[in-house]
Amino acid sequence: MAFGQRLFLLSIVAVKTLGLVIENTFTTPSNGHKKFLQVADILQYVVDINKNGLDLTGITTITFQVKACQDVSIIMSNSDDKDSSKSMYNFIIGGWTNSKSAIQRRNDDSLTPASQQSVLFDTPNVCKCDEYRPFWISAINGVIMMGKGLIVGRNVIAEWTDPNPFTVRSIGIYTIVKNIGEWKVQIEVVNNLYNGSFLQCTTNYKAVLNILFLKKTSLLQCAVLCDKLLSCIGLNYHSQSFSCELVALSPGVVTQIPKKQEDGWEFHTKCYRYNGACLWCYF
Repeated sequence: MAFGQRLFLLSIVAVKTLGLVIENTFTTPSNGHKKFLQVADILQYVVDINKNGLDLTGITTITFQVKACQDVSIIMSNSDDKDSSKSMYNFIIGGWTNSKSAIQRRNDDSLTPASQQSVLFDTPNVCKCDEYRPFWISAINGVIMMGKGLIVGRNVIAEWTDPNPFTVRSIGIYTIVKNIGEWKVQIEVVNNLYNGSFLQCTTNYKAVLNILFLKKTSLLQCAVLCDKLLSCIGLNYHSQSFSCELVALSPGVVTQIPKKQEDGWEFHTKCYRYNGACLWCYF
């Protein structure tokens, strides 16, 4: 069986939470006065945090840091393709000239008062123009919350109970008026993202990660061994010497996969993305 660009294995291992968090950085431009409760196609103006293509269906929490003077917003949507007619939550932080925050809900894109809800909370000076401020948001079983810091559930600044909650499928961020936002957003690599396939990410490079296992074997057998180990995120392979290295990440925030140039080596990653491409090739 040729390995080619991709190898599909017969045994698919369900990956449990690895304690790994992917951090992505974003800049949100000013969207003028395009406000959540006033613009029908609001999702066309937000920045999707899912640039790595992870399946976010059912995601309930995110943590992030944002640097902006005021008016930053996070939208949790029931749509995974920017359909603004689906149900959405909006978390406003530092609105009303950095004096209040809000939790809002839209049922659809009709913009009628009956389809909208908005709850305001006093949060003076919660944002800062020249400093990253940490926050978290959550939507668990209809309890919608946001708070300061990077520990979900602590330092709550807003809370509202939704009697008719929906499943979150995507998350977007934006800033309004004349504000530009600088963001660091963390997403946890959650259950069941491994799809049973591998992708060759590099040629003449190897990943410099924790080595779980070293062995002389075929590329196919090397992939099978990695497939069976929950902690293995990929493999380094040297086709001339038949050298196999199974590699793993340390728990924590991941911003890149360190690599070094070595002739003959290739790094192959497990695919953790739902659409067939592979997460770790982007790092």
